[in-house]
Amino acid sequence: MVGPSITQEDRERFFVRLKVGFALLVGVSMALVTLWGSGGAVVALGVGVAATLVGGALAQFTFPDSIAETPYEDDLDRGPKPGERLRERREESEEPAERTTNRDRRK
Repeated sequence: MVGPSITQEDRERFFVRLKVGFALLVGVSMALVTLWGSGGAVVALGVGVAATLVGGALAQFTFPDSIAETPYEDDLDRGPKPGERLRERREESEEPAERTTNRDRRK
């Protein structure tokens, strides 16, 4: 069976970097907007720090830790694959010979 191509640690490390980058993007962009709006350097620094904290909260909400979990490593029974039940019902209800006779009757 084919498993995931990256390890769980690599996946978690990627999501931490993604969250930090997202928070910094929000913080730096808000600091630049403050500077562009004729705010002082001290005000821009304060807004940047506050916006980075808000960006961190947004990153936690936008990219939850459950995304980093791989479906290949759990032992949960997630049920049959899509279409599996329908295929089983068709196999139980009709034999291939019965299908051809039903088609001939419809014509």
